[in-house]
Amino acid sequence: MKIILLECKKAVMSPIILALLLLFTAWNIFQIYDHSKLKEGLDVANELAKKYGVTFSDESLAKLEEDLKAELADLNAITEKIDSRTFESAFDFFNQLKFEDQERYSKNELHSFYETYVKEMYADMATSMDADYASFDMKRMGEDEISRFGLTGAAAETLRKEYAQFADRFEALQANNEHKQWFFAGKQYGMHSLLFRTMFRSIVIETMILVVLATAFITNYEFENRTQLVTYATRRGRRFMLDKLVASLIATSGITIFLLVVTLSTYFSFFDYSHLWKTAISSGFNWEFNFPYVSWWNLSFLNYLVLGILLFYVCMLLFSAFTFALSVLIKNSYFTFILFAGIFIMLFIVQSFLPTSSNVMLMAGFNLSTLVLNPHQWWMGSSGLTMFKYHELLTVGAWAVIFAILCVLALKKFAKQDIS
Repeated sequence: MKIILLECKKAVMSPIILALLLLFTAWNIFQIYDHSKLKEGLDVANELAKKYGVTFSDESLAKLEEDLKAELADLNAITEKIDSRTFESAFDFFNQLKFEDQERYSKNELHSFYETYVKEMYADMATSMDADYASFDMKRMGEDEISRFGLTGAAAETLRKEYAQFADRFEALQANNEHKQWFFAGKQYGMHSLLFRTMFRSIVIETMILVVLATAFITNYEFENRTQLVTYATRRGRRFMLDKLVASLIATSGITIFLLVVTLSTYFSFFDYSHLWKTAISSGFNWEFNFPYVSWWNLSFLNYLVLGILLFYVCMLLFSAFTFALSVLIKNSYFTFILFAGIFIMLFIVQSFLPTSSNVMLMAGFNLSTLVLNPHQWWMGSSGLTMFKYHELLTVGAWAVIFAILCVLALKKFAKQDIS
């Protein structure tokens, strides 16, 4: 165990890896701070979930409307006193408010008016939620996706079957009122994209760079420092490479956990989710583009986040194992990094070069490159060509087997090869 820890220390104390780790951490914190302007109005979603319950109903919406009338009355009492005018909604007030007129109101008054305006927005969205969802035709959406990607033949038929299954899930979602839960308004704030598309993707790329460098550094240390004849000359010496694999996985775990803890703790200290942890990730408010985010299972935001962290962690372990196999064969850290990058990019783009009539094209999407670069679409049925129900599990499972075989072959080859 002491040997393994010493191997981990080599990577952790490497100036390049340490410098990149600190740089990436600082960059993530800066990205979060740069989006801190989104905080204005986010507290309204928490307030609604706290006061009216996570799931809204006709009764709770009626109560919200009554409360909004009281808040509007307070707004009109102030505006009538200052400007001799009243308004039918907070939206009307802000629609006519000129920049030079803002000084006539205090900051607290404008903040109160803005919160009323945001609540009106949420109330309008909630009222029309059922009608908006009823307007979706899953069969037509499936055909639109098939046309958009130019699919024909077996590939088109496979996607049709998947959309038929997704239609059942979409109906179940509406039946259990999964979509009628308070969350941050997607089109206005884009919090799902901020956390999972921006922050998680950054963490994925940063961690992957560090993992590849650390694993290659640990594996190739003796060869790059010309001490391999001393280290690997004995029978036990050849088995030392297995210790390096374990050390690489431990170093990967440490790097992954560090970046996740620092970045996510900073994120959640800036953005308050205190009353939204149990909200379904498929909430109708989590709707940023043409179609809301809809997961294959009824997952709360907290469940979705935990599953995302676990999936990310497993993927980093797999990248470390793959890098180890490459390093054993190449014996040069920089060439290993370049080859890894080339394979990663090739897997990401290979799908676009395959015939759109074959299921092979769809199968090509089951790769780790596509998976890790789209964290905002994990476990989602609304994710294009990766919308298959068990896409994440099948991808991770298949590549885990492949990389395990590669590691075993690399270790066997190393046990017999010339190390001079």
